[in-house]
Amino acid sequence: MKAEERVVNGISQMINLAFSACETLKKAVEDRNKALLEDVFRFERDGDEIRRNITQEIYRGAFLPYLRPNIFRLIETVDEILNTAEESAMNFQKIRDMKFLEIDEIYSILEINVRICSILSKNFSAFLRDPERLREGVIVVRMMEKEADNIKFAILEKLKTFNVDFWDGYFIANFVNSLEKLSDVAEDAMDMLQIILLSL
Repeated sequence: MKAEERVVNGISQMINLAFSACETLKKAVEDRNKALLEDVFRFERDGDEIRRNITQEIYRGAFLPYLRPNIFRLIETVDEILNTAEESAMNFQKIRDMKFLEIDEIYSILEINVRICSILSKNFSAFLRDPERLREGVIVVRMMEKEADNIKFAILEKLKTFNVDFWDGYFIANFVNSLEKLSDVAEDAMDMLQIILLSL
């Protein structure tokens, strides 16, 4: 297998881990099962290991020099999806009062994150072969990210009516913000993938 193929396969594996992390985070919140969060942390660690390996492949000479900076950015952006999922999980883990989960929109934003990562995960190879399909995917993801952004503000408005202690309020706000950030970073990954294909 060529070095370039190993890098592409590694990025694909990282994207699959990002999808699994978002899916597991959603289930942990829906079931109020904090034990599942350990899987999110494991996915992030696995992603870090893959990132290190494929970064070394690029430093050894994979891809033409003019492509490398954007490929590095794509790798870092996918890694940031995993880091943000971990951040969401860590904030959720620290929340004691789960009354805020009565807000339905929280489940909506979790579902959007899963759907966006699913688009990336299931179509990554197809996107590399078909720029038009990628362009359509970028438009869909952009619309979903905008929806997630609007939902975040709706959640924060509803949270104002909840009476929680300082630390729960702090971690709940961080949790909600990190959920929206997940969709934002995933959109960035799609944009970076499009930039790479346009430069080929």
